[in-house]
Amino acid sequence: MSSIKNFYTLPLVLVLMLICCAPLSAQSLEEQIRDLKAELEQKSGEDKVMALKDIGMKFRSIDYDSAWYYIKLAHTEAERQQNDYLVARILVSFGILENGKGNSGQALKYYQDALPAIENSEDHFAIGALYTNMSNAYEKTGEVDKSVAYQLNALKEFEASQDSIWIAGSLNNLGSRYQAVHEWELSGDYFQKALELYQQLGQEYYVALTYNNLASVYLHFKDYEKVIEYSDKSYRSFNALGAPFESASPLYNLGYGYQGMNELDKAKEYFTQALQIQQEKGDWYVAVHLKNDIAKTLLMQGKFQEAENLALEAYDEALEHEIVLAQVELSKTLSSVSESMGKYKDAYGYLQIHKEVLDSLQGLERTKEVLNLKEKYETEQKENEILRQQNELVESELSIKKRNNMLMGSGALLAILLIVGFVVFREQKIKARNMARETALEKAMAEAKAQENLKEQRIRIARDLHDNIGSQLTYLTSITDSAKRGIDKGEVFLMEKLTQMKQFSLVTISELRDTIWAMNKDEISLEDIKERIQQLAATVHEATDDKINVKIEGTPNNKVLNAFVGMNLFRIIQESVNNAVKYSGSEHIEVRFTDFDKMVQIEIEDFGKGFDTSKESTGNGLHIMRNRAEKASIYFNQESIIDKGTKVTLQVKA
Repeated sequence: MSSIKNFYTLPLVLVLMLICCAPLSAQSLEEQIRDLKAELEQKSGEDKVMALKDIGMKFRSIDYDSAWYYIKLAHTEAERQQNDYLVARILVSFGILENGKGNSGQALKYYQDALPAIENSEDHFAIGALYTNMSNAYEKTGEVDKSVAYQLNALKEFEASQDSIWIAGSLNNLGSRYQAVHEWELSGDYFQKALELYQQLGQEYYVALTYNNLASVYLHFKDYEKVIEYSDKSYRSFNALGAPFESASPLYNLGYGYQGMNELDKAKEYFTQALQIQQEKGDWYVAVHLKNDIAKTLLMQGKFQEAENLALEAYDEALEHEIVLAQVELSKTLSSVSESMGKYKDAYGYLQIHKEVLDSLQGLERTKEVLNLKEKYETEQKENEILRQQNELVESELSIKKRNNMLMGSGALLAILLIVGFVVFREQKIKARNMARETALEKAMAEAKAQENLKEQRIRIARDLHDNIGSQLTYLTSITDSAKRGIDKGEVFLMEKLTQMKQFSLVTISELRDTIWAMNKDEISLEDIKERIQQLAATVHEATDDKINVKIEGTPNNKVLNAFVGMNLFRIIQESVNNAVKYSGSEHIEVRFTDFDKMVQIEIEDFGKGFDTSKESTGNGLHIMRNRAEKASIYFNQESIIDKGTKVTLQVKA
């Protein structure tokens, strides 16, 4: 599970969140702001709006209050001029400020409001800048597929505008996006290309930024000396440029570098410095991640109580601010801390939370989409090259035909016949060449489709094994290690551990059987699902000493679903039955199949305590079921009446 940290710890990469303002140079920010203010009095119209915006964007690296002040002045001036395009440019700046404070959802609202006017402007630079900022926001929300899609579109716009610095910026951001889905070598290649281009352009700010991005790649490969070297270069450069807020990210990576070298006091010192900067800036997103890293450092130092207190504080903040990625990390950290303190029940509880939140993110599905987007982009580039060559061929043919027409007008009949013969011969040759090209293209497309099918199968297998088996095996390992350490505590302690190991082994075997059952099928029939539910009912009956009876009613026709829909349908039914067993207090549970013309309905109903649906659930179970249903296009509804029971209704096309 160690790879999870690298996937979700996005603040390691200081992404390019700028946009639509002049690049930073060796001149300090204070000097640049002073010069812009001095020029402001001579500005009017559109120039005045853009000057106010530029001042605000400079201030965001020093003082967010001043940044908001000048961007609001720019917005007021743009509205006074009744210029929709300028208003849209300022809305983008509002989004940048919100995203910088960790409010990515609000940032995306500003970007969406700005999108129509900026796209209609046909200004390649402004469109590319907006796409880049949308990419940054989607990365923070964990929607990496959308993030990569917008960044690839941004690169196209910057290439169209032939703007080298923004092409470099897109390369830098794509390095960040591919890092988020574990394409580390590809990520490093993009960062290196961006660094070389920035160095050629003399852009010291972005050189500093890219040093830090490369440090994060070296961190993955555990080259801690390189991590410290590049992070230190980045930190010193940002300080020399007078950009204290940006210096937080290299401090973060310095902490990781020293943590990897087991110099834990230094690691904690750098993490704490970075945390102070992010708290001053008001970025809750990064601050919560930093608290998690400090808690893990305290755990490594054996300071269990301090680690638990800080991790709980950060977890509450992650829930308050709905930072889902941080909830994944913090639940894992709290599980490790609880285990080290001997609180094994709490450790298992946090591990289950970790698994449930991770399952809801559907991370591997996003990874697949990201890689598909890369292939799509490269295919478009090749198609554009083919079209360019075809246009050249057509122009060449037109030129030949024009010359031939001139000869036909002045030549004899024999010359006309020769020319016609030549044209016919050439057209046949071109036709044969095109047929060969089409045949090769069809073959390549067939091979690509076969590879895509293989890739989807691999990702499906990896997702099921990772989500359903990985966390159980991890906890089994933890219990084994705990038993080894406590072997001298006596027979009662060891029997408790062996009992826990047996329980988790049985759960793991059951989930592995379900996974293999689904993987071996391209399609899953409703009869298959009903049979699996009958097995589940028998297990419940046995596990509760015959106290709880699960009754299955209805006989669905022999309709089939694709494996993805069928597996998700079974998982939702399974979770609904398990919830009824755990919480309803009912001794009777019914699962009813009702067959319609093009649809089947499944109802899972207990007749127990029920619950108040007006109160928001604190667990992740309902969220995960809804998420599964949405992904698989399954209608989902849950209703409950106190003292009468709970009913879950599912409908799926078949």
